Amino acid sequence: MLTYLLQRISSNNICTHGVMKDDENNPICVTLELPWLNNQHNISCIPEGIYTAVRYMSPKRGYEVFELTNVPDRDAIEIHVGNYPKDTDGCILLGLEYGDCAVGSSQLAFVKFMNKLVGVNQITLKVVS
Repeated sequence: MLTYLLQRISSNNICTHGVMKDDENNPICVTLELPWLNNQHNISCIPEGIYTAVRYMSPKRGYEVFELTNVPDRDAIEIHVGNYPKDTDGCILLGLEYGDCAVGSSQLAFVKFMNKLVGVNQITLKVVS
């Protein structure tokens, strides 16, 4: 199974920025998550750890995403399109560049991420700071 890396690089009381890297440690895109608030549902990023991410059709988004399946005390953690902390719902947003607690070109970054995973239904995602 492919292992991707989400490396968190900065955080404040509003957001957390990171970099998503593929199985060869090549950066694919940047990420935006909520800050760490003790893993609280919808207002915190998830704990560091190793997760299984499974491709599925998101009923909330209306398109295919990868959902993390083994997050302690959390569910519905998706990797999806969005630009600002208000868009995350505790999930992981993808972008091509950073803004001030934002990411830009999220749709393009998401397409890039999904295109790298054509035909792949499951990956391992390692989240580190």
